[in-house]
Amino acid sequence: MIITCLRQELKEAVSIVERFCGKNINLPIISNILLEARNGSLIIKATNLEIGVSTTIPTKIIKDGRIILPPRILSSILQTISDEVVTIKEKQNIITIETETTTSEINTNNPLDFPIIPTFTSKEYILIPNADFKTALNRVIPTISASEFKPEIGGVYFWIDKKDLIIAGTDTFRLAEQRLKKFSSHPDNLRIIIPLRVMQETLKLLPEDGETEIKFNAEQVLITIKNTQLITRFISGTYPDYRGLIPKEYGTTLRLERESFLVGVRLSGVFASKLNDVVLSYHSSQVLVEISNPEVGKHIREVSGDVEGKPGRVGFNYRYLSDAVEAVASKRVTIGIQDETRPARVWSEEDPLFFTIVMPLRV
Repeated sequence: MIITCLRQELKEAVSIVERFCGKNINLPIISNILLEARNGSLIIKATNLEIGVSTTIPTKIIKDGRIILPPRILSSILQTISDEVVTIKEKQNIITIETETTTSEINTNNPLDFPIIPTFTSKEYILIPNADFKTALNRVIPTISASEFKPEIGGVYFWIDKKDLIIAGTDTFRLAEQRLKKFSSHPDNLRIIIPLRVMQETLKLLPEDGETEIKFNAEQVLITIKNTQLITRFISGTYPDYRGLIPKEYGTTLRLERESFLVGVRLSGVFASKLNDVVLSYHSSQVLVEISNPEVGKHIREVSGDVEGKPGRVGFNYRYLSDAVEAVASKRVTIGIQDETRPARVWSEEDPLFFTIVMPLRV
């Protein structure tokens, strides 16, 4: 293989794929990345056997070929040199990396031993604008945690309700749901769960412009973001039907200044106990954020806002409440409280397409 490419483009591509290299003492070859030169492009691949990734950059190909090499060494070379153009050659299992001022040689192994990363074509897909997708993942991902006992909740849930694409996540203590109006899909009865790690990496790759295509078959999902593709198995099983948990009526509705309330909830974390509990006390037009920890002290902050309905007190995990309020993108946040034992809903009346449900704590 003999190729010439721009250092910056190669550096960015390697930084994407090296996060997916595997660590397996029985299969050390997956700690490498694969470079494949063909059809006028350089395809760079990596896999940890659960997720496969490939990204493509334009390249001047003098001779087609395939090589494998440790990404750490290649990344260090590309970060250190300043020359714009890089030439990579392979001969007798030795890779030579040349620029105008440097020459490096790296020993390599047989690329035929590198695992095959599957590809597939499918008529089943979702096409989502990147700006909307990025907002949805930023809001939903914090509510998800992997679970060995309930693997079906260890991912992001995509499903279609009438004309809306719904993206949801939960860890059983809280749930976030985002509805998207702008998307296209086939079929219109889509229901899939994509693993959390894949969605976290997808979020890192998402630009502000363009669209992301998600294709899927009976077992796998293929995500295409510009010149990069991620492939993995989606999570089998049935996602919990959470619609019955969504409150429809509230005993009390709080409408609060978002920033002031968020500061109050975050400050409570300084005094939080192992339960991470914070209490909201509300009556008339007054809302108090209270926390008391015998080992540390106590903290009270008054938040301006409106209280509609019955007075009362309800406790929450301050981290969960903080995440829910932070995800709201408006100046005011609304909290619908049924009572101190049932789920509360956090949302913005200016943005009804997104909400978070938070389970209360006993106080």
